[in-house]
Amino acid sequence: MNKIVVHLKNGEIAKGYTDDFSPEKAVFHLTGMNDPLCIEEIRLDNLKAVFFVKDFLGDFLHTDSHDFGEATVSGKHVIISFYDGEILLGTSESIHRDKMGFFIFPIDPKANTKRAFVINSFIESIDIVE
Repeated sequence: MNKIVVHLKNGEIAKGYTDDFSPEKAVFHLTGMNDPLCIEEIRLDNLKAVFFVKDFLGDFLHTDSHDFGEATVSGKHVIISFYDGEILLGTSESIHRDKMGFFIFPIDPKANTKRAFVINSFIESIDIVE
């Protein structure tokens, strides 16, 4: 099961586990992190992003690096600006604006996020860094 943190378009955040997430499906299921009997259906079109994380707490003292030279995953260097003002830096092998979204990998190897699936309808802009 993947540990995920789901960011909804309305600003709410949900944490839990999934084993059926697919960028090709409109829905997936989130099992509560404290209650395995609590299973919620999540619709991709209601989301900003799905963050696949190492742990649910993260390190609040850690400041993510903004140095693209530290990226451990190949791909285009991108800066994503969301409509809520959040900015995400990472790499992406493929940016599909004609699909629901695409995966991005953090440039900081010490980040709590392993990868994120970002939803195109909540992205204000994408800048590719040369």
